[in-house]
Amino acid sequence: MNKNYLSKKYWMTKLALSLFLLCFFFLTSIVFANTTKGPTYPTRPQNPTIGNGNRGGCNADTTATLTVLNSIYGKTVSTQPVFSWFVPDTQPYPMELYLYEYSEKGKGKEIFEQIPLQSKSGIMNYLFPKEKGSLSIGKKYIWQIAFLCDNKNPIKNVIAEAVFEVINIPISLKIQLNQAKSNRERAELYAKFGFWYDALAEIDDDHKNREFKLNLLEKITQSEIQGANSLQGISKKELEDQAKRLQLVIDVEKQKR
Repeated sequence: MNKNYLSKKYWMTKLALSLFLLCFFFLTSIVFANTTKGPTYPTRPQNPTIGNGNRGGCNADTTATLTVLNSIYGKTVSTQPVFSWFVPDTQPYPMELYLYEYSEKGKGKEIFEQIPLQSKSGIMNYLFPKEKGSLSIGKKYIWQIAFLCDNKNPIKNVIAEAVFEVINIPISLKIQLNQAKSNRERAELYAKFGFWYDALAEIDDDHKNREFKLNLLEKITQSEIQGANSLQGISKKELEDQAKRLQLVIDVEKQKR
């Protein structure tokens, strides 16, 4: 067989293979270039977990509102987190705390439901009960605090809620926490990494820590504003509204000095 023919056939085959690989990588790059990342913040459940509730307080004259003292889309490294919220009303009312696994289609698996509480004006906290075990790392949860303004008319109830994810503690944070010498240092480290649940849990609600805790709330407020700037639609509005509610809490608490 003619050597020139074999040489020509060889180079044609090699050229065809090269063109095929070039087309393959070109098409692959187009596919990946058009693949969008998932949303930074989760979508709220389509169905409310606790009937129909309102925002605000039981007292219509109150400017502040029942407020979750955290990002409405937060994260924590604790499998037994502390839940914190602000009560605007001076008159005590019964309250209920709910916690479910998070589901974009509605409420998921119940963790605990209708934990009975009595409100008191100002900041309130609830530690995750040890008898309930621990939350799972990698899962998202939604918790709600309900103000039972009128037992005979549930539609008057006031509700505040937030979604959070339990994640593994970053190695760099763990190392720095081991070197921290006080609760405030630990709180500042958690805040630096955006773990607001854990930061607030480090600080007691007493007069000597009031200024420091308000400073943490101001940082959470700024975090919500920054998060809203990168979003659109209802998620953007939710973060903006949460920032406004937190600012009202800060203003009210500052007046107590």
